[in-house]
This record gives sequence, structure tokens and C-alpha cells, in this order.
Amino acid sequence: MVIRLILWIIVILLVVFFVIFNVEPKVKVHLFPGITLENIPLALVIIISFILGLLSGMILFLGQLIKYQLELRKVKKQPHNKNKIDSLGGEYENKS
Repeated sequence: MVIRLILWIIVILLVVFFVIFNVEPKVKVHLFPGITLENIPLALVIIISFILGLLSGMILFLGQLIKYQLELRKVKKQPHNKNKIDSLGGEYENKS
């Protein structure tokens, strides 16, 4: 747990140093018609775009994960589908 925390702190520090040392190329960001953010560092735009992409991917994956869990619960409730449970990743039973 502590090692994971230290790794996250190192990654965050690297991102902060990247943004701090790359403030020169500034861009305009057009959010909506009539709404423009001016003089935003390009590195910050790249990092925010990456984070938004990660979040949207995680949200889409979460939907599939919930669907899979609901299907697995439904199959586990049916006692005659033991082979299907094993193929879906159910609990392993020692058959010795």
C-alpha cells in the first residue's frame, strides 16, 4: 500500500514538473461557440484531455462490468447451470 502511494506521488510530481516547465506554448481552447479560454498552456490541455479520456473509458468499462456481474448472479441462482457458471468465471471446486 505504501509503495503504491509513493509511486502515485512520483507520477503526480512528474506531471506537475512537466506542466511547470512547459508553460510557454499557450493555446486558445474553444469549448462552445462563444466560450473561449485563452492563454492556456498546451501541456495542461494535453493532460486534461488525457484524464477526461481515462474517465470516459472507465465509465464505459464500469457499465460492462456491472452487466457481467448481474449476469453472473443470475446464472449462479440457477442450480442446473453449473457448467455455465464455470465458464463465466465462477468459483473453482476441487473435484477429487
